[in-house]
Amino acid sequence: MELQRTRLFLLISLLVVGLALFSTWQKEHPVAPTNATNESANEGKIATDIPSVPTSSAPAAPTTSTQSSSATLPQAKTSEIIEIKTDVFNIKIDAVGGDIVKAELLKYPETLSSPKGVLLLDKGPGRDYIAQSGLIGKDELGPDSHQAGRAQYKSAQTQYQLGNQDELKVDMLWQSPQGVKVVKTFTFKKGSYLVNVDYTITNPNNTPWQGSFYGQLQREHNKEKKGGMLLGVQMYEGGGVYTPSKPYKKISFQDMQKSPFREQIQGGWAAQIEHYFLSAWVPDAQSTSTYYTRVDNDNIFNIGAVTPVEVAPLSTQTVKGEFYIGPEIAHDLEQISPGLNLTVDYGILWPISQVIFWLLKAIYNFVGNWGWSIILVTLVIKLIFYKLSASSYRSMGRMRLLQPRIELLKERHKDDKQQFSVALMELYKKEKLNPLGGCLPILIQIPVFIALYYVLLESVELRHAPFMFWIKDLSSRDPYFVLPLIMGATMFLQQRMNPTPPDPIQAKVMMFMPVIFTVLFVSFPAGLVLYWTVNNILSMVQQWFITKNLEREGTTLKKAK
Repeated sequence: MELQRTRLFLLISLLVVGLALFSTWQKEHPVAPTNATNESANEGKIATDIPSVPTSSAPAAPTTSTQSSSATLPQAKTSEIIEIKTDVFNIKIDAVGGDIVKAELLKYPETLSSPKGVLLLDKGPGRDYIAQSGLIGKDELGPDSHQAGRAQYKSAQTQYQLGNQDELKVDMLWQSPQGVKVVKTFTFKKGSYLVNVDYTITNPNNTPWQGSFYGQLQREHNKEKKGGMLLGVQMYEGGGVYTPSKPYKKISFQDMQKSPFREQIQGGWAAQIEHYFLSAWVPDAQSTSTYYTRVDNDNIFNIGAVTPVEVAPLSTQTVKGEFYIGPEIAHDLEQISPGLNLTVDYGILWPISQVIFWLLKAIYNFVGNWGWSIILVTLVIKLIFYKLSASSYRSMGRMRLLQPRIELLKERHKDDKQQFSVALMELYKKEKLNPLGGCLPILIQIPVFIALYYVLLESVELRHAPFMFWIKDLSSRDPYFVLPLIMGATMFLQQRMNPTPPDPIQAKVMMFMPVIFTVLFVSFPAGLVLYWTVNNILSMVQQWFITKNLEREGTTLKKAK
């Protein structure tokens, strides 16, 4: 009976974990809004907030006030939009300031039924999310200044295409009244989401040009994302930076409201992160930058970095920066800057999740289908724990063979539960049977279940990944609920193979478990249901063989006697 109580406890624990995962899944897949936006009207708007102008050659932190002390520049009179198309995205750059005001990821459709790519950056009503960068000159002598406003750059044309080229450079020019010339160059490469943003500064004067380069992400956010908790961890959307002590430091919108962040760091990065995608400024790795956050008007959140620049008299210098805008592919992000790959957030069980994803990816590279990869990973996991599971199933099989003797003890001590428990433990001891041994398979599955859930939820590689037949997206629920029903059936059959709990209440609870889990798994990603179903089938096969062997051993012993 102790075995059944423990198994029931573990199943209920798994159910609680499942409910938490279900809550997270509901939050991460809300109904898409249908608000339409006027794109032509949006293009005419330009962003003007930039960091404060430094008073020395060292970078100064942006102002922390959300009112008039915010570094706000006057609007420019005219605005020209430059459009760039590569094989991976459509980009729109505002000639005023050279800000990226729109970025559409062509290889990542918003939905399976829509050819339109994910719109990661955009400027429109209720959704101001843009990437700004610029040069702030000391004493207001720079492309961006509080007196003159944002720089009005000039470009040779308004439309560019990568086409069959491996690389595309887009130059934007500006010149100060003092003769300082700035060329802002965007470099796009085939198949890459990393954009080089370089400033070539030519100083024709006899005095040094001093200023700062800044790159920041400006995002409107009207309310903190709530709900969707898993063991106290919320699926994350907000800012993030690299620090020497913490390669991935999250700075949520709420954190930005409470206390502005400021820290001087060599290299590093500053990012805005959301589910599957991120944008990040990556200053020169050899430079020391001041990383900061600032909130304007209570709902405009800025995160970025300021790097000091000094150009010697009568010379030219290039300030290099990088901007990543695309999917959270851990391998690619790791090559760009330390810690950036950690934005693929696998939760508290990330070591297990990383191993599972590595294995999934290795098998996928061989079979070419993520569904079959999940099935084969499930098989590998079963093989790894084969001996451990065999011992547990052996214990459960022996428990089943002891059921007639347990029923006799129950009948003999039906009026004395305490004496029945004592007699039952003596029977276990005599037969060298551990009553908790059969619970191990369930216990092992819980962390693997959670880790795989995070892999399916966070890995953009599995987003919209098809399996076969009606399963078109392993990261979304089964549209026809076939897999959850099959999973429920396998769970019911697996229960029939186990001994019936002696306690009537426990027996009723266990009877309804397959139904409860089926309802719960209806909204889980199909990939996770596929894993659980295959795991149940493999477990049943293993348990059936072990039970049959035990029955044969028992028959042989009886004949020998």
